[in-house]
Amino acid sequence: MKQKLILIPFILSILNGQTGIISGFVTDSSSGESLIGANVFLQETGQGMATDINGYYIIQEITPGNYTIMVSYIGFDVSRQPLSIMEDQSVKINIALVEQVVELTEVEVTAEKFQRRNNIQPSKINLSPRMMKAAPALAEPDLFRTIQALPGVLMTSEYSTGLVIRGGNTDQNLIMLDGITVYNPSHLGGVFSNFIVDGVKEAELIKGAYNAEYGGRLSAVLNVISR
Repeated sequence: MKQKLILIPFILSILNGQTGIISGFVTDSSSGESLIGANVFLQETGQGMATDINGYYIIQEITPGNYTIMVSYIGFDVSRQPLSIMEDQSVKINIALVEQVVELTEVEVTAEKFQRRNNIQPSKINLSPRMMKAAPALAEPDLFRTIQALPGVLMTSEYSTGLVIRGGNTDQNLIMLDGITVYNPSHLGGVFSNFIVDGVKEAELIKGAYNAEYGGRLSAVLNVISR
């Protein structure tokens, strides 16, 4: 029993002495920088490891023979080098990887042209004579009284036809008759408007987002179209 215990360590020491070691550094061939986490292994046995923060690797207990050492890293070409390991041999192999060039196929992007409509009036309201006559008034149907009853329009007082639209003043509105600016759209101190309902074909009220052709008015545009 004692003889067996003596032989076992002796045999293990002999086996350990028959293996070899491979070590070295993995770097970038263009910059010389160390590549961290590169995979280094022997193709025949699968023995290997990943490089450390210094790009260093070491593979131990390699049985003597002929091998192919492979090194791979993302973005670089795979390196394959043949080598021979002798008994109790330590081999130093530094490997410089070449950056991989990836050719992409051509990508063609097509789309339909967006057609912009320049005549969009999101805040436009058309008033007909029928609507004007149906609106409440002091004595007779009045265009401005009809507009004062619309959403987003306020009045300065019950006895005034002034239009306060979206927080602006009454003088910040553009009043037009058939495209011509009207500077005094009311009479009798602003109690009645100067537009006769029976002579109006249609009235267009633009409360916002109107075109540049109307100038720099801050509140709204009212265009009255006569019969």
